[in-house]
Amino acid sequence: MHFHEVKAGNPDLKAPDVLKKLSQMYKAIPAAELEKLNLEIVADHNPKSESEKLEQRKKILFARKHGLPKSPPITAYQVYIMEQLSGNKGTPINAMALKFVETSKAWNLLSQQSKEKYIVQAMENKLTFLRALKQWAEEKEIQFSKRISVLSNRLFAKHQRIEAKRLKESKAAPRT
Repeated sequence: MHFHEVKAGNPDLKAPDVLKKLSQMYKAIPAAELEKLNLEIVADHNPKSESEKLEQRKKILFARKHGLPKSPPITAYQVYIMEQLSGNKGTPINAMALKFVETSKAWNLLSQQSKEKYIVQAMENKLTFLRALKQWAEEKEIQFSKRISVLSNRLFAKHQRIEAKRLKESKAAPRT
């Protein structure tokens, strides 16, 4: 039974009381039936298939080709790592791995006061990125969202609508 069903049956109950009633109902369910319900929940949970993941990657790549801003390091740790490892182009992978481990250990040894400048930089990066993302969404005339996947889906859907409209117009145009 769901919250809204209990609430519909007892409109005078407040939310905490509905939750208490649901809790009592749950405790009254026999163990065998609970196991059956849990199996149904597990069966209903469908992780994304490979084709869905591929489709999402395709949409994000499409958005990137159309100017979607790239996410900067947005945590203090990422900012620190990027700063410490910059300028190592052409360094062998093994040496980079060792340097990364050393840099990571150095981060853990930094005082909170030393980390503060990286925290501030990370917040600035995040705000700058969100501003750029919002500006990009406005330029593309799509509704803004902080989530890249949502923005890329909206841009791709808009692109498909425009292409379908063009195709329809080209078929409807008289040929001479």
